[in-house]
Amino acid sequence: MIQILDRYVLRQMSVHFLSGNALFIALLSAGDLLFRLARMWLQQGLSGWKAITIFIYSLPSFFVYVFPMAVLLAVLLTVGRMSGDSEIVALRAGGVSLRRLTLPFLVFALWACGGTIVIQEWLLPYTASQLKGIWKESSVANWLLEENAFFRDTTEEGIERIFYVRSINTQQSLLEGVVVQEYDERGLRRIINAERALSQEGKWVFEEGVSYEVNVRGEVERVIHFAREEVRTEEDIENVVKIQKKPQEMSFIELKNYILRERARGQRTEKLEIILWQKTAIPFACLVFVLLGVSLGIVSPRTGKALGIGLSVLVVFGYYVFFSIASTLAEGGVFSPLLGTWLSNLIGTGVGGAILWWRERK
Repeated sequence: MIQILDRYVLRQMSVHFLSGNALFIALLSAGDLLFRLARMWLQQGLSGWKAITIFIYSLPSFFVYVFPMAVLLAVLLTVGRMSGDSEIVALRAGGVSLRRLTLPFLVFALWACGGTIVIQEWLLPYTASQLKGIWKESSVANWLLEENAFFRDTTEEGIERIFYVRSINTQQSLLEGVVVQEYDERGLRRIINAERALSQEGKWVFEEGVSYEVNVRGEVERVIHFAREEVRTEEDIENVVKIQKKPQEMSFIELKNYILRERARGQRTEKLEIILWQKTAIPFACLVFVLLGVSLGIVSPRTGKALGIGLSVLVVFGYYVFFSIASTLAEGGVFSPLLGTWLSNLIGTGVGGAILWWRERK
């Protein structure tokens, strides 16, 4: 009987999970991604095949957040229907506890959690690089300016430059809002802050900026305002766009190693650490949503599809609002990055577990 119950639950969960993914992908992409693709297809000459390819390669960035949401919806619909048809009452009368009933839901959530990690660690970095290649080959106008990018330039022997760029305008081959930290064997020696930069004939050309020269004690000893400043390089804008990665596009190990390097340079890494631990907290939200979904589905036994969708959207909205608030507090030093990103999971587990325990006792 138990094995039949497990297969029965997993089969229903699978159906609702797939439909939930389709629903949430449609909701998340319709207002932004599909609108821009349609505009570029109709107005800027983007081919239909490339638009479809771009959409497919963009899906992994949605799936990281959609998988936990779809798990919650699947749990609510499955438990709500079983409870509404008195199947849970019959199972409990037959000696099946709520803890045992929750087990197949948790098994499914573990599968979804593993799938989210695979997408986040391997598929998302791959598709991000493929998208960059597509935009590089496209003749249409910029998809979007690359925002908040960073990269290293080690062209000159003994000198390393770390670029922090507000945006990369690939259409005009410009770096905009540029801050460069220049290091030699003694450490930080110069900071360049420029309105824009471009690569010309093997040089980075900075325009309209300020250069801060730093002594061995880390103190600024001279400030130079310039209209134009040049440094040698073998990089160009196209190569920068191709190789640079946002922290969200890095794997856990890549981002962790980058944080260690930045910390060794004396840089603040709180924001990066929050992104790092978000890579663990978001996949395991699948397990949290199972506890919340089972407990809420039993409390509301007449949960139909419309109510189930509404309740799942409400729970997900509350979870991510609290998740954002806790992460912001962690960025401000109120919590550690680990606690700030995992606090929503801990509270959600406590709430869902407490309701299940109360229902079991009752």
